[in-house]
Amino acid sequence: MKINVEASELSNKISIVSKTVPSKTIKPIMACILFDVSQKGTYLHATDLETGVKARVECETDSEGRFAVDAKILYEIVKTLPNEGKIQLNFSSGLLALECGRSKFRVPTMDPSEFPEISLPSEGYALDIESKTLSEMIERVIFCAAKDEFMRNLNGVFWEIGNGFLRLVASDGFRLALAEERLSTQSESSFLISLKSMKELQSIVQSCSETNITIHYDGKRLSLSTPNIETVMRVVEIDFPDYRKVLPKAFKSKVIFSKNDLIEALRRTMVIARRGSESVKVEVGEDILSLSSRSPDSGEVNEELPIRKEGEDIVAAFNPLFLMEALRHIHTDEVEFNFVDSTSPLQINPLNVEGYLYIVMPIRIV
Repeated sequence: MKINVEASELSNKISIVSKTVPSKTIKPIMACILFDVSQKGTYLHATDLETGVKARVECETDSEGRFAVDAKILYEIVKTLPNEGKIQLNFSSGLLALECGRSKFRVPTMDPSEFPEISLPSEGYALDIESKTLSEMIERVIFCAAKDEFMRNLNGVFWEIGNGFLRLVASDGFRLALAEERLSTQSESSFLISLKSMKELQSIVQSCSETNITIHYDGKRLSLSTPNIETVMRVVEIDFPDYRKVLPKAFKSKVIFSKNDLIEALRRTMVIARRGSESVKVEVGEDILSLSSRSPDSGEVNEELPIRKEGEDIVAAFNPLFLMEALRHIHTDEVEFNFVDSTSPLQINPLNVEGYLYIVMPIRIV
């Protein structure tokens, strides 16, 4: 079997599917990419049993067949070849020969029958979303998910579809991010996707050249499809905490200020904060927001910036890194802080932009 393919096309598709190949596996076949050539087209398959990816390759072939080749070796070979011109792959007698210009490789393959099948959901419901929109939603919440895999109910991103909206929510117990987008669907469901799967999904969506993505959910699996890329992943069968319980119902103080001014003030404040209690005290006055931190061994710092305020004066303390990460995921010039009191969650919003909010828990003032 011969395959003739543009070097850039093969490199791009291998790069997409190889991100799903597990770094460590007991079964050698799991470290492979499966080539599947049929009348339906040429596809590359990769899976870690939790997430599976199929990528269609635009190429010329002379026959049908299947073979599996080590993903790491193949990725390194293709990356070292010129990204222009064509690559010829010739599979015969268990060996794969690759030729590009004056470069020739021969690598062993594995029995394709051992490769796990990747099948998309055939039941459930489907909805469409712009790939750029989904990419932005994932980027705005994924950083809040718990990194500890033993916290299974927080080690992922919660998907909620209902009332014509798609909502993505992530929390590590100290902060929470929520992004939502209106969709033309009446379907209702909710499920948790692991952080590992979400990172793979984020990489695939970011590299997607298609304008729209079709989401399909059957109660057990979630798939995202474009004409050239298909991704399927298992949902985590565990309940995500009721995030609505931590969303403040009313506020006593609203503060509006320049996002970049606060980011720069936090950068300076963190020089001392990270050497002390890793906290910053936030004092809201009539038209000034003051940030301060102190360390017994490294000194103290105070920063002030102008604000527009509605409501009461507030004094509270927060982890400055949590505030900084929230601000970096907001794309408006001005930001809104909504306070209840010194012991209640703070809600952060982009000014006059709906669809994204960030909650951070206060810490004890020291």
